[in-house]
Amino acid sequence: MIKRGELFSCKSAKLLILMFLLFGICAGCLEKDPVEVRVNTLVRGLGDEDERVSSVSANELCAIGEPAVNPLIKALKDNNPQVRSLAAQALGIIGNKKATNSLIEALKDPVPEVRMNAAFSLGRLQATEAVEPLIELLEDENGEVVRYTVIALGMLKDSRATEPLCEVLKRDDASASYDGNSNIRSEAVFALGETGDPRAVDTLLNLLDDKEIGSHAASNLGRIKGEYVFGKLIKLLDSKNPTVRINAVSVYEHIQDPDAVPILVRMLNDPIPEVRRGAAYALGHFNESEEIAQTEQPLINALGDSKVEVQAAAAGSLGRIESKKAIPPLAELIQSKDSTLCQTAAIHSLARYKDPEAADALIDALGNENWHIRMEIVYSLMEIGDVRAVDPLISLLGDENYKVRQGAATGLGKLGDRKAVEPIIKSLETEREQNVRISEVRALGILGGPEAIKGLSRVSTDKDEYRNVRINAEKALVILNEGGTVDVSFFY
Repeated sequence: MIKRGELFSCKSAKLLILMFLLFGICAGCLEKDPVEVRVNTLVRGLGDEDERVSSVSANELCAIGEPAVNPLIKALKDNNPQVRSLAAQALGIIGNKKATNSLIEALKDPVPEVRMNAAFSLGRLQATEAVEPLIELLEDENGEVVRYTVIALGMLKDSRATEPLCEVLKRDDASASYDGNSNIRSEAVFALGETGDPRAVDTLLNLLDDKEIGSHAASNLGRIKGEYVFGKLIKLLDSKNPTVRINAVSVYEHIQDPDAVPILVRMLNDPIPEVRRGAAYALGHFNESEEIAQTEQPLINALGDSKVEVQAAAAGSLGRIESKKAIPPLAELIQSKDSTLCQTAAIHSLARYKDPEAADALIDALGNENWHIRMEIVYSLMEIGDVRAVDPLISLLGDENYKVRQGAATGLGKLGDRKAVEPIIKSLETEREQNVRISEVRALGILGGPEAIKGLSRVSTDKDEYRNVRINAEKALVILNEGGTVDVSFFY
């Protein structure tokens, strides 16, 4: 404990003094505007050597907002670089464009951290008048300043930055001054995608062979639309470089060019598993009937691929295109013991169908010896919402794994069939796991009815019951006893 005599000789004193000043408990407040006094005190606090004080000061100034803008602009000229840096940061968070010109001037500050925060704040302010000064700052010798400048230009989404950002990518690839900073390159790729400028296409395409950021370039290429992208990209699908093929295929997760479908189907036979996986995944994004006619059987065939990641991607895509023809092979995949990844992908795909045949396939697989698979099936049956799942879920209230029992109880509540009330009440007589009991109580609350109310009343008055279980029972009873209905989302 701090003794009274030592109080003002320790760092804690600074925080105590700051708290008094934040609330205006000072003599100066009697003569001046309390907000003005508070802001000025907080601005001074930005320069405190104790990081706790400077951080609290900065956060409070951001919370004050508009009244702090002018003092913070003035603070950009402070002799203390820490004050200038935090002021630049706070001005961006407050978001008042009045600070734009002063922040542009701060881009010339001798301290890198100030330049960095000023650049980032200009991006947050959407200050398009800062584009040219920010482009100039791309020549900065400090890598972090360049990185935050690139981020700011990405926020501004201005095509004037396209060519300079392309130059940054080239320069960063070759220049030791960036110390191999891949973050700069990744941010530049993202910023180019933000511009949406077709002039960035060639630069991004040329990066598809880059093992470090090629996938990042691919995802951002997908945000630049146009025939020029499609034409160039299709040619790269036949590249001899597997890295290029892998990344080129992934672009089609973001753009749907029908002309690519036959090529992507062909690539399901590529010798490189990552290419096959990418092709299988991309084909799931082509949902027009004439496209599905081309992709359905090849994707079903891919369920037998030698690599589980390809099988899983094909299973996921068959679910996205809702191929009814795929229900039997997906059901077979669930019953296999080869891969939890494939089984889970097949389960999630069948859940998309909202189809009785898919529900039957999932119900049939509930006897799987893997508890994780049983649990995934339970939650998928909830998603489908087929009441035929009620009896199978009731039987799972006695499952050996508590997570499966918990999922079954939750599912019975969401399916809304009151035939589950009595089995749930019976389960509560023997169930030991707190989380399962909570789910069972919640299910009773949702299902409602006289029997559910009786069961909830017994739980809510049981002194030996878990506290959280009693609380959930009491919450449900309040609504049910008033004639209301407990919504599924009430407890969550």
